Amino acid sequence: MKIILVVTDSKRKNLVFVSDKLDILSLDEAVKLAKEGKIEGVHIVRRSSGTYLRTNKGVPKSEELDKLSISVNDLYTWTRGLKIPKEVLAFSRYLDLYNKSLSEIQSYIDPVGRPRVLEHIVRDRLRSHRDLVFEAARHYKIDPYILGAILIDEIARVNPIEDISDKAKAKLGFDASGGVAQVKIETAYGLFKLGYYNPNPDDPKLSFKSLDKDSRLHFYDYLIQPRHSIFFAAARVRYLGDCRLAQNFINWQKNF
Repeated sequence: MKIILVVTDSKRKNLVFVSDKLDILSLDEAVKLAKEGKIEGVHIVRRSSGTYLRTNKGVPKSEELDKLSISVNDLYTWTRGLKIPKEVLAFSRYLDLYNKSLSEIQSYIDPVGRPRVLEHIVRDRLRSHRDLVFEAARHYKIDPYILGAILIDEIARVNPIEDISDKAKAKLGFDASGGVAQVKIETAYGLFKLGYYNPNPDDPKLSFKSLDKDSRLHFYDYLIQPRHSIFFAAARVRYLGDCRLAQNFINWQKNF
């Protein structure tokens, strides 16, 4: 097994490793496999701050862990449809391998500007959340098919990196998106503050007045749960609808 992609935090500390078999490994999982001699070209280094993987001497420069890395910030930049630095070639190679791993005889969804995803993956994922979609739509009095369409788009767009981003979430320090609906932390927190949705009224830790690193992580733990992610997405649709109604009312008053 070889490492083909490494996701790091803002301080260049390795968080997640992707193998040439497309296995997604946390640092602890990768260290365990390295101890068993199952990862080529790396060795274990122990420091007072923890245990890490380092590249062996003699490994081609293009295969050194530093050359295979992308920051978690750049990873989430990509999920928002923005370009990542051209020098992050390892991520492009990962996407190429991901595409080649898909069977040519399957039906695909081709999100604009994103790698294709097998249709059955999206369909099965959406079907598993069907009851939550209809429950959230009823609660917020919105069209369940609009909410479902939002989920289809998000599932398809994030599929190539979903497992990677979930394992990298432990070091989030910025406005990442999470969950099946890929709602941003700041967006969800805004809906929470406005009273549109509270994922757990009994959680005293949700009483924080602003978001810092610890509160983001705590909020993100709710956001990645399917129920809360879908309810936050539905709340967002309801909020936008309320804003439009309010603006129409203001315009009506001006013209009255």
